[in-house]
Amino acid sequence: MGSMSIIEGNELLLRHLTKQDLNDFTTLVTDPLYGKFSPLGKLTEEIAVIVLDSVVQNYHKNSYEFWVVVDKFYGTLAGFVGYHPIHFENKLQQMYFVGFYTKYWGSKFPQEATKHVCDYAFNKEQIPHLISFVHPDDTTALMCAQIMDAKFEKEALFWGTPLFLFTTSKQAFVELPATPI
Repeated sequence: MGSMSIIEGNELLLRHLTKQDLNDFTTLVTDPLYGKFSPLGKLTEEIAVIVLDSVVQNYHKNSYEFWVVVDKFYGTLAGFVGYHPIHFENKLQQMYFVGFYTKYWGSKFPQEATKHVCDYAFNKEQIPHLISFVHPDDTTALMCAQIMDAKFEKEALFWGTPLFLFTTSKQAFVELPATPI
């Protein structure tokens, strides 16, 4: 759990967030377009520093995984993906999340990263299912839910924001047809 191992895909690299990623992370999470779809909204630089510090200190605890997605061609941060435990509807669940710079919206990166995270969660960590909260207008996250073969459960309030709740399981993920990204 939480090793500093790198997951390498066709066009991307997944590695754990470090304090050296502060500028890129802050730029992403303070972008108003990013904030439009995040349940937290657009973060301030001060809050971004607190979030980054918390992630760096806690990613290795309690099935918490947070990876930055690096564009292998340019060597730059494209976004982030991961999962972490949350209490929702009176039980502890693993929530998948995704966030990318706008220039990567609609690209293969979010979908490829999603496949790698699901593979890691279901096959390495043996997590039986993941949930995901998606803003109804976030086409990138909706595509990621489709890649995960996630089932729409319902509309739900998450941190005061009305979002779609999706679930997926190891069984659904394993049964997906092999499709090139």
